[in-house]
Amino acid sequence: MIASTFAQTPPIETGVSQALAQWRAAHYSDVRYKLNITLEKGAPQMKGAIEINVKLKTENGKLNPNDAQIVLDWRKIRGKEDLSTVSNVSINGAAAKFEEINEHLVFKDGVKPGENTIKLDFTSPILTSGGAITRYIDKEDGAEYIYSLFVPSDASTAFPVFDQPDLKARFTLSVEFPGGWRVISNTNSSCGRICAMARPICYFKETKPISTYVFAFAAGDFTEVSEPSALADGLTRASNNSKINENDSKNSNASNAKLKPPADAGGSDLSSKIYVRKSQAEKFKQHSKEVFRLNREGVKFLEDWFDYKFPFPKYDLVLIPEFPFGGMEHAGATFLREDRIIFPTEPTKNDFITRANLIFHEA
Repeated sequence: MIASTFAQTPPIETGVSQALAQWRAAHYSDVRYKLNITLEKGAPQMKGAIEINVKLKTENGKLNPNDAQIVLDWRKIRGKEDLSTVSNVSINGAAAKFEEINEHLVFKDGVKPGENTIKLDFTSPILTSGGAITRYIDKEDGAEYIYSLFVPSDASTAFPVFDQPDLKARFTLSVEFPGGWRVISNTNSSCGRICAMARPICYFKETKPISTYVFAFAAGDFTEVSEPSALADGLTRASNNSKINENDSKNSNASNAKLKPPADAGGSDLSSKIYVRKSQAEKFKQHSKEVFRLNREGVKFLEDWFDYKFPFPKYDLVLIPEFPFGGMEHAGATFLREDRIIFPTEPTKNDFITRANLIFHEA
């Protein structure tokens, strides 16, 4: 049924049609993105390079000519089209010929059965609102903050990608950024300088397979807040031999099956930090203990309820000023709207309940 239903490549229409999403899910697998980005103060664009690895499924080791293409999503923001560019494009080590059709990059020449690697440089806009990458300038001290928000399908306005939730991928990220900034993403990082005169650069470890809309990063003059003594109270580390079953949905009828977390899941030494902009760090002190407690106890409750340990190696909270939603549950690095956590006016009982509900909801 699958072979006959998706034998023909769907038409390349604007947006991600259901037909294209189903066709890609049937033909693509083992997706990985290696993303290198550069952030500069006040720059209208984010610059970067991406390596996209994807496996094309074959029948008896052969690739149907109709299936010999890779269709990436690349959507330009209206009115900012000139800020979105791709260059130095290659596929499998050779200069690539491709077509740009209705918000997609379509590769046919050079596509082969099995593993394929596309490399390219890109630029994309950084906006003050309404964009996948947003800049905020602190009205109190002039500090700059940049953050991503890809939900539901805006990752493809930041860089070329397969922007559909069921094509989960492993992300590796490196960020070059101005001195004095901190960068937060889905996984733990190692930060340093690539040479004595260079700007700082952070290398983030590869993620578990995640959807594009829960990949995220934030950068700026953040203050890092931690509560080490409290982290051991509620969370327990999984066995090193435990492994997540990425096909749980296919094995849902297994009797008495218990879900296991990955080996590097969170536990008693789960890394959990809160990041707040520098000008609000002092104000946040009076709230930090309670926010850590709510987050910790919320995760512990869910672990007990589902009999499933927290599946990521860390769970950071990043307080984002003027965030367009109450929060967003990015894997391992949830973003929360700052004024829902640090109240701008004297809080009421309802404000406290709303804050707790938001923290639990995102967890």
